[in-house]
Amino acid sequence: MKQDYTIAELQAEMTALQQVFDNVTLADPRMGLLDPATLQPLNKVAAMPALDSTGRGMQVVKGNDGLETVLAQGINVEGTPCMLLMQMPLPRSLQAEGAEDSFIRTLSQMQDDLRRDYVTGAYNAVYLNEQYRPIAERAAMSGTPVGVVMVRVNEYWQLREHENDSAANCCLNMAAGILQLAVGPDHDKAVLARLNDGFFAIVTIGTPAAKMAQTVREAMNDSRREFNISLSRRGSFTVEIASAEWGETASWDMTLSLAQQRL
Repeated sequence: MKQDYTIAELQAEMTALQQVFDNVTLADPRMGLLDPATLQPLNKVAAMPALDSTGRGMQVVKGNDGLETVLAQGINVEGTPCMLLMQMPLPRSLQAEGAEDSFIRTLSQMQDDLRRDYVTGAYNAVYLNEQYRPIAERAAMSGTPVGVVMVRVNEYWQLREHENDSAANCCLNMAAGILQLAVGPDHDKAVLARLNDGFFAIVTIGTPAAKMAQTVREAMNDSRREFNISLSRRGSFTVEIASAEWGETASWDMTLSLAQQRL
């Protein structure tokens, strides 16, 4: 399958694929399904797998008649980045009562595990880029305030170098707990993720990032910020906090980068 299409070439390709797949559609990750004749949004939501470095992805979803496989291929249609979605029943027989629901729960748990930081339990960069980025981009395009608060745990590398990994991880766990309480449980409004090493990112939707940054500062100042280095020793940590609003850059990647640069 090639990468660049004209509208006429796309329609011919989709017609050919419909001989193999039950359903072939065109989509934009931010806007949902597109009309393949005009590239205009159809205002319909579609199951859109995350694409890998080759521009391909796969997802198992629950359809009207059971489990279905959605294959995705990233393409360009007259210069517009799109996803070609090919859907068909999953070639798997789950006859036992409850087996299908159990299979879906297992897949969901595996997906969630892959999107969690193994140290703190917070979300990781995979979740931000694959799951939350489209939500934030759609909100920003509709005029809703979107921003990023970047938090750096200053003592992380010092603990790694002069103590041990366990002490550094205890420090991160304490920081993550304070940050999660400040962010709250409503993922429609904000989400916390550990990016790498001692860095956390909070993406806010509907609340200015500067306001969230102030909430985080107050939470840190009101907390003891102490953690165990060993059974007999305790340590404390400090953080640096910076924020950036989507409107300053109008780009997901640049907003995260700007917040990190300000630390």
